[in-house]
Amino acid sequence: MIVKVNLKNFQGKVLKKATVLSNDPNNPEMVVRIEGTVQAIVDVKPSTNILFRGMPDQLSESVLDLEGSTPFHISGTESNLSEDIAYTLETVAEGEHYRLRVSNKISNGNYGGFIKLDTDLAQKPDIIIRVSGFIEGEISAKPQNILIGKLCTGQPERVGRVVVVSNRNKPFEITQLTYDQNLMSVWQETLEDQTGFILEVQPKLENVPTGSRKQAVLKIETDLSADAKVEVLVNVLNHSGQPEAQNK
Repeated sequence: MIVKVNLKNFQGKVLKKATVLSNDPNNPEMVVRIEGTVQAIVDVKPSTNILFRGMPDQLSESVLDLEGSTPFHISGTESNLSEDIAYTLETVAEGEHYRLRVSNKISNGNYGGFIKLDTDLAQKPDIIIRVSGFIEGEISAKPQNILIGKLCTGQPERVGRVVVVSNRNKPFEITQLTYDQNLMSVWQETLEDQTGFILEVQPKLENVPTGSRKQAVLKIETDLSADAKVEVLVNVLNHSGQPEAQNK
């Protein structure tokens, strides 16, 4: 029996287990443990993952140090997040130690992607850094995705509720709500316990064919700033009401 373990992109302590079944009545099942420490060809500290979460002015620059167990050089970089992040690569010690600095660029929204660093190592031709961002603007709306309408037989129509608040607890007014008036109507109420509003989203099922689903975006604009806009994805479902066929 040969057990092979793929340790690509692993570093540090690793534990793998495999269960072996046999026809031995005294020992029909055996667990094989493979444990050890993987020394990375290029050690990335503190991690190959970067997360930005919060308001833009509360986010710090992320700094990664890359050190090789053998001499190496970084020959190029690329990223699919050029509109969302900024990054620079510094040489700390030529052929030994490099430093990657990454910062958020956007004022609000979510993103996920990578930074790829090309190397001259045959065993490690590239290093992938995963970057995720969940950036809150002046205004937030939760949830950002709602389902309304007739969901199943015998149940009342579901109405959606969206809570809109200021992340800095500043007074504000909703200046405009933009949505598909053929699919929904939206009613606005003031929150009692904090600065903000509740939006009640009601479906208009007469414009949604039976047995179908439609999507629309509810855009919310306020008087806090020009970029204080948030969007909520609204799914409108009109269940067919037909009982599901039973297998005979």
